[in-house]
Amino acid sequence: CGEDGLIKLWSLKSSQSLSSGGGDEDGARAKNSAQSRFFQGRQITPIGASDFDASDAQGVLTGHEGKIICIKTAWHGDKLLSGGADKTARLWDLSGAGAGKPLTTLRGHQGLVTSTHFWGQNTIVSASTDRSINLWDMRVGSSPLFALRYHLAPVSDLLLGNRSEPLMVSAGADCSLATWDFRVLSSGGARTESSSAEEAKVENNNQSPSSSKSLRSPMAIMNHIGPTSISSTKNHGSAKLARSIGRDDFSFFSIGDDGIVNEWEAASGRRIGSSHDSGHRDAISGFSTFSASEDLRAARTDKGSGHGGMTSVGGTISCSWDGTVRLRRLSRKCAR
Repeated sequence: CGEDGLIKLWSLKSSQSLSSGGGDEDGARAKNSAQSRFFQGRQITPIGASDFDASDAQGVLTGHEGKIICIKTAWHGDKLLSGGADKTARLWDLSGAGAGKPLTTLRGHQGLVTSTHFWGQNTIVSASTDRSINLWDMRVGSSPLFALRYHLAPVSDLLLGNRSEPLMVSAGADCSLATWDFRVLSSGGARTESSSAEEAKVENNNQSPSSSKSLRSPMAIMNHIGPTSISSTKNHGSAKLARSIGRDDFSFFSIGDDGIVNEWEAASGRRIGSSHDSGHRDAISGFSTFSASEDLRAARTDKGSGHGGMTSVGGTISCSWDGTVRLRRLSRKCAR
């Protein structure tokens, strides 16, 4: 996706890999060799590259009027969400039935749509530079049912719990963090009000507004910067979020443009452990975590003193406008 408003679908299987022989055994050896070279040394050198041009695209989705900012696929892979500078979020069918056109266009934000997520089978969550987070029910229509309003700056990221966790964490461009409990919405904890978009529609078209419910009090609030930040002189910038690993409860990491990483307990807002510096020296463009089972880095156990060793549970991946991608291994204390 890009500034032309198009979403292009590609196959990661290059023609070179499809035509090359060797069987599964050769493929496994090549994979292991690639992983070995990938993690040897401090400098990562590309193993190989495939160039793509427009003719290689498997499909093109058209509909956005301007730059596309975010995309998100459903867990089953048949649906895709996108958000753009045209202030809309759009739902697409990737199964081939949609013919490249959006199934639904969601209008309600007054700013760029910065993040989109699926929640269950029928609910979509979107965030925007208008400082709001909208919840949409696809069974009802294309107007938001709920608007979450706490942040005083554009919403820079969203992190949703799994299907058994009715929690969501949002991050602002001012490094503010908030945890939301979806159960409050279903229990009537949100109050009804008309959004500015609906008020403008009423004024221009003489229509009656469709009221949405608004919630302004999160379950927990945090600040990525905090009073004990490692650096008080850097530009902290927008915060990005990633799910913690190796923990039973819903906890998460936050990272700012200062490169500092913090870990939090979502429900209470309590910070876990101490901050660490990722080493980046420019704005953060991406942040994620991986588990030990994903084999990005080989799991290892370190011999510790006193209370036993430490076992690797995975790590974090961060990328920055400084031109680097950094992986950090995370360890937890072994059980006795």
